[in-house]
Amino acid sequence: MFAQPKLTICVPSRNRQRYFQETIRSQLMNLRTDVEYVFADNSDDALIMNGFMEDLLADPRVKYLPSVDRVLSMVENWDRCVEAATGEFICMIGDDDYVDADVASLIARSQQEHSAVDVFVWSRLTYNWPDNRAKRCNVAVPLKTEVHRIPRAALYREFFSWKGEKATPNMAFGFYHGAVAKHVMDKIKTRFGGKYCEYPTVDFENVCKVLVTAEHIFYSERPFSVLGSCAQSNSAKITQIDNAKERNALFMSETGRNIDDDPHMKAFPFPSILGLAACIAQAQHWFLSTYGYQPVAGWEANFAKACGISCGMMDDQAAYEDVAEGYRTVFRRWKGGKFLRDFKPVDYVQRSNASFFTGIANDCLLIDENIAGVQTPAELYHFVEQLIARPSELAFKLHEHFKAA
Repeated sequence: MFAQPKLTICVPSRNRQRYFQETIRSQLMNLRTDVEYVFADNSDDALIMNGFMEDLLADPRVKYLPSVDRVLSMVENWDRCVEAATGEFICMIGDDDYVDADVASLIARSQQEHSAVDVFVWSRLTYNWPDNRAKRCNVAVPLKTEVHRIPRAALYREFFSWKGEKATPNMAFGFYHGAVAKHVMDKIKTRFGGKYCEYPTVDFENVCKVLVTAEHIFYSERPFSVLGSCAQSNSAKITQIDNAKERNALFMSETGRNIDDDPHMKAFPFPSILGLAACIAQAQHWFLSTYGYQPVAGWEANFAKACGISCGMMDDQAAYEDVAEGYRTVFRRWKGGKFLRDFKPVDYVQRSNASFFTGIANDCLLIDENIAGVQTPAELYHFVEQLIARPSELAFKLHEHFKAA
């Protein structure tokens, strides 16, 4: 084991032991010794993971944080992961995800070529576990091979402006499926609230803070991780209105309050039950209003468009109509209804009848997520890495689009 690991991979979990165990097994298959793992269980039955981890604690790379005598909020569980981390960089993934620990070598190469690296983020694959496949889906595999150094100001502008015609804002650079230097995380703790993690939407809260703290930020077009979605995951349930309501109520209970009722929400009345776009915007609004940063001009219209796209993610017509009407109701009264005209829900029927497609599109290879019978995010990643460039073949450059930023 190195004196200081290059990378700490943190995996917090709650009551999803089956997937957590598979993720742990998959991560530890990589034998490199400059990577540390922090596995944090926050389950109702501590014995399941305690027993599983017994034999793994002999691995000097492993730190295990067991369940305690009460349920921790997501903020607390993620925060203790970062507290335990000793790596030069910190990466956070979900318990049904996978990240290639060999990204540590590319981070080291970035440091050799550019000296200072504060954040290193990469493209991600998506994967539905076999128990979460209501319909046939493909996986978009990015084929580009460059690593870009991107000015922080450009990233800030993109993230907070909601440009890009997507359900989520561009340039979400943080420690979730990315690597943030520990010294940057320490600055965040000192500067914001005395904690590494503070707001319940932990991943996007971290993005907000990284984009005002880090200076030297890099992005690899080649993917190095897989965002998994099992039947029990929040991402699986957010597109089903009944399940979304159930998960939302549980989230609020474990958080210890209804964040929709927080004082700062009086000026931003979009409840989290409306979906991903609302949750992300809540985190942004909380950060900007709490710490005195100014919004990016024109973000409201772009946000309204994103909400319309977010509606189209729902799994059935009833859920689509429920969420669309929920957004419509809020837009009517928010800021005098000025941005209601920009809210245009994506047509559900058109989306639901879209044909399944594999092949090349938009610099990506689209493959069936069931290709070669893969059963886990790790298996998908190891298949895909046979098709894409080796990390050593990636080229570094300043992102042309952002040179003037």
